[in-house]
Amino acid sequence: MKVSSRIAIVNLIFFILMIAINYYAGSNVGSIANEKTALIQPAGYAFSIWILIYFLLFLWIVKGFFVRGKKVSVYIDTQRLIPINFLLNGAWILAFTQQKILLSTVIILLLLLSIILIYRKIKQNVNRGLFDLVPFSIYLGWVSIASIVNVFTLFVRNDIETFLGIGELDWTVIMLIFGCALAVSFSLINQDALYPLVFIWSYIAIYVKDQEEIINLVTLNCIIIMSVTVLYVVFSKISRTNSEH
Repeated sequence: MKVSSRIAIVNLIFFILMIAINYYAGSNVGSIANEKTALIQPAGYAFSIWILIYFLLFLWIVKGFFVRGKKVSVYIDTQRLIPINFLLNGAWILAFTQQKILLSTVIILLLLLSIILIYRKIKQNVNRGLFDLVPFSIYLGWVSIASIVNVFTLFVRNDIETFLGIGELDWTVIMLIFGCALAVSFSLINQDALYPLVFIWSYIAIYVKDQEEIINLVTLNCIIIMSVTVLYVVFSKISRTNSEH
């Protein structure tokens, strides 16, 4: 059996395990998340992005059965990180559905770290294909946001109304601005238009959910800034492609 197929089989096994955990325990995530929400939590429909993420990850794994030559190196570079990531994903579901919010916060930060490492490994691989980064750009974008929401949820569930003398509303505004800066910086540095698109998706859901005027104003401005950045990145890539030809 060739190396790429062996790695793909291992990835597929851990993926199926992750999906099984999500199927049996994940149905409670929405109801638990809505019990006592933080201001920064997006509207419920935003979480449907997991369907897209899992679908893209599945396609990426299946692609591993068919890669040839130097492109196999993408799967070799990530062969340890992918199973770890899937285990952390399932562990977060179990911790959150058991309402162990502190533990779920620690796990999702580890999950975020694992995706960053995977993204970096693939980004640095000169043999990567056009599709190789796509699932992880979207995955990383969503878990970046989910990590922030998880931290806020931890504070809300423990009735912590202020931190460093700042209340939840002010912290929400600060983190919305921080998230916007993060999405824009990441997009420009990595020439990645998908990462900020996930933030736009989430920010629209926050805008829809919250009625606080100050939150909506900041959120709308962030959406506009990130949208302009996406257009700039896309235009830059098109211009670069045309110049190369």
